[in-house]
Amino acid sequence: IFRAEPSAAAPTSPARFCMTSLPVQVVDLNWGIRTFPYGDHEVSEIFLQEIQMSQKVSAGPAFVGLLGNQYGHRPLPRLIPEKQFEVLLSTLSKNPESVQQLQEWFRKDNNSVPPTYVLQPVTLFYSSGEMSPDNCQMSALLFVREIPRQRMKDGSKRLAKFMDLTADGLLDAEAQEFLTGLKSRLYATSKKILNLHCVELNSGSIDPKRKEHAQYLDSICQQFISQMTIRISEAEEFDWVVEEARQHTIMAAELSNSLQGRDGLLGKICLAMWESTLVHHGPLVVHGAAGMGKTTLLCKLAQEMQDVLEAKAVLVIRLLAANHPQRPNINHVLNSVCLQVCLACGLAPRPLMSVSSHLELQRLFQNILEKVSQQGNTLLLILDSLEQLADQHQAHQLRWLPTDVPPNVHLLVSMETTSEAFASMRLRLGTAGNVFEVERLSRDEGQQIMESHLQVAKRTLTREQKDAVLQSFYASGSPLHLQLILSAAKNWSSFTPPTELLLGFSSEEVMSQLLLKLEEKHGKELVGRALGCIVRGLMEAELRDVMSLDDDVISEVYRYSLPPTPSLIRMPPVLWARLKRDLRDQLEVQWTDGVAMLAFTSSSRLLSEVVKARYLTPERRGRTHRILAEYFLGRWSGRLKPVALPGLTLLLSDRKVPPQPLWFAPGLANVRKLQELPYHLLHAGLWEELRQEVVGSAEWLYCQSRVCGVSSLISDLDQCSQYMDCCETGLVHEALVLMKPSLDILSGHMDRSVFYSELLARLSSLASTSRTVIGQLCSQCDDWLQTCPEPVLIPRSSFLQQPGGALQHTLTAPHGGVLCLAVGAAVQLLVTGSAGGVVAVWSLLDKHLLQVLEGPSGGTKSSYGSLRGWSLKSGQQLFCIQEAGPAGSAPSSVSLQVSDQLLFVHTWMQVGGRSLTGFDVLKCFLLLCSGRERTLSLFRIGSDSVDGFLELQHDDEVLSACVSPDGRRVVSGAADQLIRVRTSYGSGFSSDPARFCPGSVSERLPVSAEVSCLELAQQKRLLLCGLRSGTVLIYPLALPQETLCIPPPEGLAPVLCLALGSQESLLAVAHWDTLRLFQVATRDGFPAVEGPLATAPLLHAPPSHMALLPHRRLLYGTAGGEVKLHDFGAGAGADLQPHSSGITCVTASNWGTHALVGSQDATLRLWALDPVALDHTMEYQGLFFQGVLCAAFADSDRFVFTGSQDQTVKVWDVASGKLLCVQFVYSPVVRMLTFRNGFVGLTLQGCVVQEAFRCPDRVDPDHNPLRNMKARYRVTSREKGGAGRSDLQGFDPAQISLNLVSMLSSKPSSACVLL
Repeated sequence: IFRAEPSAAAPTSPARFCMTSLPVQVVDLNWGIRTFPYGDHEVSEIFLQEIQMSQKVSAGPAFVGLLGNQYGHRPLPRLIPEKQFEVLLSTLSKNPESVQQLQEWFRKDNNSVPPTYVLQPVTLFYSSGEMSPDNCQMSALLFVREIPRQRMKDGSKRLAKFMDLTADGLLDAEAQEFLTGLKSRLYATSKKILNLHCVELNSGSIDPKRKEHAQYLDSICQQFISQMTIRISEAEEFDWVVEEARQHTIMAAELSNSLQGRDGLLGKICLAMWESTLVHHGPLVVHGAAGMGKTTLLCKLAQEMQDVLEAKAVLVIRLLAANHPQRPNINHVLNSVCLQVCLACGLAPRPLMSVSSHLELQRLFQNILEKVSQQGNTLLLILDSLEQLADQHQAHQLRWLPTDVPPNVHLLVSMETTSEAFASMRLRLGTAGNVFEVERLSRDEGQQIMESHLQVAKRTLTREQKDAVLQSFYASGSPLHLQLILSAAKNWSSFTPPTELLLGFSSEEVMSQLLLKLEEKHGKELVGRALGCIVRGLMEAELRDVMSLDDDVISEVYRYSLPPTPSLIRMPPVLWARLKRDLRDQLEVQWTDGVAMLAFTSSSRLLSEVVKARYLTPERRGRTHRILAEYFLGRWSGRLKPVALPGLTLLLSDRKVPPQPLWFAPGLANVRKLQELPYHLLHAGLWEELRQEVVGSAEWLYCQSRVCGVSSLISDLDQCSQYMDCCETGLVHEALVLMKPSLDILSGHMDRSVFYSELLARLSSLASTSRTVIGQLCSQCDDWLQTCPEPVLIPRSSFLQQPGGALQHTLTAPHGGVLCLAVGAAVQLLVTGSAGGVVAVWSLLDKHLLQVLEGPSGGTKSSYGSLRGWSLKSGQQLFCIQEAGPAGSAPSSVSLQVSDQLLFVHTWMQVGGRSLTGFDVLKCFLLLCSGRERTLSLFRIGSDSVDGFLELQHDDEVLSACVSPDGRRVVSGAADQLIRVRTSYGSGFSSDPARFCPGSVSERLPVSAEVSCLELAQQKRLLLCGLRSGTVLIYPLALPQETLCIPPPEGLAPVLCLALGSQESLLAVAHWDTLRLFQVATRDGFPAVEGPLATAPLLHAPPSHMALLPHRRLLYGTAGGEVKLHDFGAGAGADLQPHSSGITCVTASNWGTHALVGSQDATLRLWALDPVALDHTMEYQGLFFQGVLCAAFADSDRFVFTGSQDQTVKVWDVASGKLLCVQFVYSPVVRMLTFRNGFVGLTLQGCVVQEAFRCPDRVDPDHNPLRNMKARYRVTSREKGGAGRSDLQGFDPAQISLNLVSMLSSKPSSACVLL
């Protein structure tokens, strides 16, 4: 927002508008200076330049005018055309002295076309300009003040602040005439943006203590805030993807006009495109050295091809160097291109919402190109400067770039000849690609470019100046070199001495001379600090703030005069505006994430290297980073900062910099702080601040992962761990890496409670030994969870995989269970083969999926005994040998072998007696890993023995495993479609299992037959063990040798289930055909068993799970879904409402009032037991792995906890049946016990989960426990009259359309929450 007013008021803070998502910048060039002490007469031009810049970059209001009763200065113009100047001279023909004076101050510049007289530098005159209201109705606000009954008798001295006076103190009639004319024009043309205020002065001034004056000032402030807020809110409805496409198109159009020559190369490229229009073809590649004009060539080509191609052709262009030094992420580029193509060609962009990986986005990009081709549309896609892509996803290897382009689609790319991208491109295309080199320009082409450039600028040069330009240019032949020279040459006048010409025999020399010239004019500190900050990219408002915090810059600015207000010191904005004007050809505004950033132009990227070498020496770089770090910390906001000015002692002053909170408002984060603060703290060496504000701040970790993405957070922490001598930072980094899969599933939209809970579940065991960072993090997470206004589970132990252990990453296979794996250490690749016939190639550097090689239908094992070879460059199958191994009915194993650029897949038959699901032998370390069911066993091979030393548990059957050649990694694949990468420490794998698995075996108890079920008596400390032989063994945990035995029944039927009563005095045993009830007592301190007290035959399916209720009642379910209630006292039974699938869980409440029955289809029924009645039916449906495994009632019976096959723990409200909380724990919980206000659970992997549950007294009716889960649930409850009511809640982050009501309910729901 450009603010125009005659007086120099204090700088306006944009803090009022921080509640919006748009950054607000205020430009007031009048502030901070008493007069304009510059003799270049460019002040008015600078004002107009800033107005135009505000209009260009502002999405809302761009100009605020405050017009009172003072017109202002009316100085001479700086430039006068030749004809007009001659008219002025003719009017002074009778006054030779005036003619001589005029000719002395104005000199004729013959380099201007037409010739112009230039006012010579002095410090006595000022230029002026008037803003035209045309085309600014939506971007301007005007406030006009009138003084209707001002009395002249108040005296001229009292009017000096508000009206124009002449040198002798009289009212300036001419100025008043100009002011009246200006106001009349504004009243006539700008009624919609004009705010008129009338006020009478009090003794010639405005007195805020007077009521009418206070109301006047308050009215202006209220109008300003309300109108600005409305304009800004209107501007927030802005499509940044469309804006990005528009910006690239505008830049391309501007650059295309500057190309001269290259006609032969343009013709060759156009001919190649024309010939490949109707056939499949490869991309066209343009390469050359830096500065040779590749970008300009592509822009010109786009312009000419649009004229040649048919009208419905679509042009999509991305100048990837436009945001230098920010390097674009390939995912962002592909996402933006896909969306623009979809919008332009009428394709549905909806699939973009569900794309979660780089490979899926790559496939979507190729599919969109195919669809455009099939529609018959013509698409011209230009991607310039591929070497500028960021390193993520190994973008420079160009695996994302299709080598087979469909008809009607033209793909044109450019890159530097010496770049990795060009080497990868040549490797992928081979000799068949269309590759064009941009070579150096000749002298004649340089002269042609020079003449065209000067003609557009309406300038010319003397013959000597032209010869000097061409001589300097010919040394390099670089268009960039010539452009830099011409950028300076258009400011040369015909009388400029040769010593002031900026010439050099290379681009670097020209830029160095430019910087010297700027230092002489603007000051070395101002130029060095400003350009040093711009190297990384800053908003203009941020740059002015940072310059105001730099004491060296402030000392240089006020070297000869004191600041107007010593208590408030800032760099005057006009100083930066003057410097920016001189750098107008080297600076541009770049849009990054919807923010206008100052950066060097793409054609002046070399300037950033020169600036780094000149101004960012190690000492100056550290100081610059420190100032920027303090700015983004908000250290000096609202505080006085000391500064030593020449001739003064230490001065404390307010620098008027804005605060830097992490959140401006709920849900509105300070994105700039998230992007910049870690970088500057790290490079400034402020380790303590980095630990406190970033690494050790739970709120920061959550905010950055939510707003910028978890990959950005992991990258920042990775850099911190490399530079900082802090092992805790590395542990936090590893914890975030382990959390990344779940964050990716939620697309980064993980709630704070879930984020804090998972972080606490991974780090809490390390808090006592790592208190500086991890202890602080855990304390912050726990404190926030304790005050969370929603129901939440709070971890009380580290039950999730901890950082610093063997498990480093978890990868998800694209199709089916993993059958085989191979690690290519030389090429850093992991290859997996799945049951779905898909071979996936992963990068071990960044753990990203690189390629998916589609095999024949039927799986990798479809062609038994075959050997297949694949090219990892193109992803194409090279050969297939069908009889490479023995044939048979079914394969027993699949082998993968990775070489430098090739992949071999070999399937063969079982030849031995024992079949392993997957194996790999590492000869140099004599290590063997073998998979059996859900266990991966590691064996050490000796000279005469094979010793097992480690067993790694999985959630599903282990299908394959392999060891890296260096012996440091074990990779396993299981049927749950997860690939686990475990890393050892030291020179190889340790034989100490404690290194890898928590816990240890405390006792081994012998049994006489296979164990079928277990039960634990907590109070009496007994372990009950049911055997397949029908025997029940009871082990006292204090004396396990004193074993009790319950003999089997006559038929020796195996024991199926065991159930203890709530007081542990009764034991129910279920066999295939019998139910038996025993009493468990204590005699002389030893346990004793009496009975059976009762026996009941089973005439139906045997029980699968059961619970012993009060009054000797037994509730049990069967594998067929039947639910029975048997009363041992009455000897009778009753059937309860059956389930549609097998019963997997039966649990009784602590006080015997309720029982919960769960089944494989994830249906829960909560029964009241006195009398027996169904209270609630809770139906839960996720995307995979249905089924309830265990449950436990809280001590108060107010809540019930359940563990499910989908690896979650859920909390249900017993009174209403509503779902209160869901937490993902990465492994199914198979057993639960409650304690106080929480539970302890055991997972399938053997981990102990201990969590407390906190629930507020009143739960918000809008609370949705599924906002972090791709699932839905319904509750059907019994009302008092016996009728049922249904409550349905669901959530689907992938925007999947679900007909929930028709699917789960036959009557209207009483509540539906869809987010």
